[in-house]
Amino acid sequence: MVREANPRWQGGSTQGYYILSSRGAGLAWDNYPPRLTQFFALGLQLFRQSNGGFAPTQALEFTAPTTPPAGAAVVKLFTRIRPLPADGGDWNSLPGRDFMWIMPEEIREIGRRAAGSAGEFPLPRTLVTRLLVFHIVDNVRGQVWAYQTGALRGPGLTGRLTRTNGTRQTIALAGSFSKRDSHPPQWNDRGHEGSLAGELEIDTTQNRLLRFRAHADCRAWTDATYDPRTPPRGRYPIQTAMIEATDALSMRIPPEPSLSGPHYLRPEIPPGILPP
Repeated sequence: MVREANPRWQGGSTQGYYILSSRGAGLAWDNYPPRLTQFFALGLQLFRQSNGGFAPTQALEFTAPTTPPAGAAVVKLFTRIRPLPADGGDWNSLPGRDFMWIMPEEIREIGRRAAGSAGEFPLPRTLVTRLLVFHIVDNVRGQVWAYQTGALRGPGLTGRLTRTNGTRQTIALAGSFSKRDSHPPQWNDRGHEGSLAGELEIDTTQNRLLRFRAHADCRAWTDATYDPRTPPRGRYPIQTAMIEATDALSMRIPPEPSLSGPHYLRPEIPPGILPP
């Protein structure tokens, strides 16, 4: 496909812009942004000349957005660096957005633990890990490197049953956490630490998440310099707000890190990292 789009390619880097037909054929290639307008016009012309047509049904199904597993709940996340340090720059004033899936077995386990506990109980490890590794991150400048599960520290996140109304349980959320890792040459020290507070409501008969509201108040830092959109220097305040999603569009946008497949749905957690 690369060689079709760029006949001069002899191997090595494939960096650049590509125009592909809906059948996957390479039509055009360029690597000079000021030419993008002409590049798009050329690609459209080449597409019409190639009679590219439309992708077969099987290809459309394969490339369709991943939908949540049956019975899963979707939570929307919004992240801001606030207050923004004076040297933060425009990129750091942007909002980060993502979607998180909560698995039906995790909803069921939360209800079971809430009903059987007179006080605080640990939230399911897979849910806590998914939230901390993939979602409570500094993504205000776009895509972000996920943390490794071994980078997690802290007592984790807990729930506490505060109200029961028939089959409905209201559960308070609380906890603190920290993450720290290194990945030379991209960075030698990166971290994210803070606390979370919130509340969720579930229907234990329908095994359904009805409401989710939470806020993470954190500090983050990194010495990364490989990207010109660098984060603020030193430790900076970063906030993440979470709310349940009920609109159809949110159900069709997969979480950014869900491309990691089973690792996103059921991350493996080293022993001793979080409570069982």
